[in-house]
Amino acid sequence: MSQTPITVTYSLEEILGQINQKLDKIDDRFDRIEEDLTDLKIGQTRLEGKIEKLEIDLNGKIEKLEIDLNGKIEKLETDLNGKIEKIETNLNGRIDKLETELKGEIKTLSTEVQGIGKRLDTQEFINRSVVVGFVLGITTGIIKLLFPNFPNR
Repeated sequence: MSQTPITVTYSLEEILGQINQKLDKIDDRFDRIEEDLTDLKIGQTRLEGKIEKLEIDLNGKIEKLEIDLNGKIEKLETDLNGKIEKIETNLNGRIDKLETELKGEIKTLSTEVQGIGKRLDTQEFINRSVVVGFVLGITTGIIKLLFPNFPNR
């Protein structure tokens, strides 16, 4: 078996032209990829700038909210302390008033007890006098019964 030689009818110039065209197409693709990559880098830079701006805005808003909350908390504390002091003053006033009233009532009761004590003393004196009178009367009656002629002798 013998093989026949293969002959190529293309010229070297045509082949090199085709290779150059393919290389040009590859270069164009690389250029487009490079442009896309540059666009992506620019977009990324823009996004990073926007993110930094948003972060700064967010930090500013957070600080503002913290300041507002701290102010409101301090105001509430002040209000509560004022109200507590007012309530304490009010309660102390009421307690003092009640103490004064109780002291007055205690003095009144003490005076009444002293008055009742004097009355009891007077009543005891009267009761003793009556008892002594009864005892003398009974004794006199018994003596008259036992000794009917006693004073006449």
